[in-house]
Amino acid sequence: MRYWIVFILSIITLFGADTTLEVTKTVGVLPKFVIEDGSAVAGSETQKFHKMLSADMKVVSLFDVDDSYAIQTFESGQPSLAHQEAAYILRYRLVGDGNGGFKADVKLLQNNLELFNKSYLLKQSEMLVFLSHSIAYDINAKMGGAPLEWMKRKVLLVRLSGARHSEIVAADYTLAYQKVILSGGLYGFAKWANREQTDFYYTALSDFKPTIYKVNLASGAKRSIVSSDGMAVCSDVSEDGTKLLLTLAPNGQPDIYLYDLILNEKKRVTDYSGIDVNGQFMGNDTIAFVSNRFGNPNIFSKKMESNAITQLVFEGKNNSSFTTYRHLLVYKTRDGDGFDLRLASLNNSGTRQLTSSGDNDYPRFSYDGEAILHIKQEGSRSLVGIIRLGLNKSFTFPLHVGRIQSLDW
Repeated sequence: MRYWIVFILSIITLFGADTTLEVTKTVGVLPKFVIEDGSAVAGSETQKFHKMLSADMKVVSLFDVDDSYAIQTFESGQPSLAHQEAAYILRYRLVGDGNGGFKADVKLLQNNLELFNKSYLLKQSEMLVFLSHSIAYDINAKMGGAPLEWMKRKVLLVRLSGARHSEIVAADYTLAYQKVILSGGLYGFAKWANREQTDFYYTALSDFKPTIYKVNLASGAKRSIVSSDGMAVCSDVSEDGTKLLLTLAPNGQPDIYLYDLILNEKKRVTDYSGIDVNGQFMGNDTIAFVSNRFGNPNIFSKKMESNAITQLVFEGKNNSSFTTYRHLLVYKTRDGDGFDLRLASLNNSGTRQLTSSGDNDYPRFSYDGEAILHIKQEGSRSLVGIIRLGLNKSFTFPLHVGRIQSLDW
């Protein structure tokens, strides 16, 4: 159990603060963009929606977003008096359906010309921020922006809420939406089981042995996958969802195992007297993982059927978390008194610093490789970060309650 505790303590980060935008590179002069409330009855709910849309459009990064609130008749082709200088106007009309849902009519105007018009239906008011994400996604696609599929996905996180108590929470990337889906025990390292986000894996620590379970998000039905003395973590899922990379410690020392869900069989991939953890797939026959083989935690790779080990990172100390996408590697490294994230290509020796302040940890690539989700700690400020690699921009959002132990999208 002591190895489990050491690993937990090495990656835990605290959370809570105000939303922040950190721009690490400015690209030209962007056209001014405003959002106007065209609802027949404007109020706290429609103003809240305005704030959500403003945050999303800033992340879209195609415009200079003026987030000042203004009202204008939905049918009007003219901007409000406060927004006369805007090049683009995104106007919405939000109407409650009387059953806890909303209808949203949306249009995008440029110089009195309508570029986009669409209506959206939302059945649950608590999911309002996902309506905002869908609108921003569509506007980005209309304007030819980089892929933003990740914006509509749910984030899965484990939130430590007290001594030997934690919760598994489904959230959106801004954390405006948070729904507790599992509570009442001590849980660790939740991981989506498929791209559709219908099921997830997590580790229960309150059982006699750490046990990995698979849970269906809709029904709550769960089944046990595997148990192990000391440590049991599902760190990665293959693209087809049929294989898992697990960290297990049946004999005291943690190693990486490949688990076949179809055959219900596990196979040991690493065999080291120290610590091998956090395995991640790199193609069909190669994995990357964290090991203390050279003293400090560092990142290595190996082919499934080979004993040869390759070191992937040659700078920094305590490189204890990472994420991969094709030939790209983003890893945590100590920089002075804090931890930064760096981007490396496995095809060359160059690296690029992605963060410049605070302690940054637990990076996770989006499925398309366009963005990175991570945990950020700045003194008493605790945040979830989004890094858009192609634009070299970073955005941060707060978690106001509890501490984050892990996250996935």
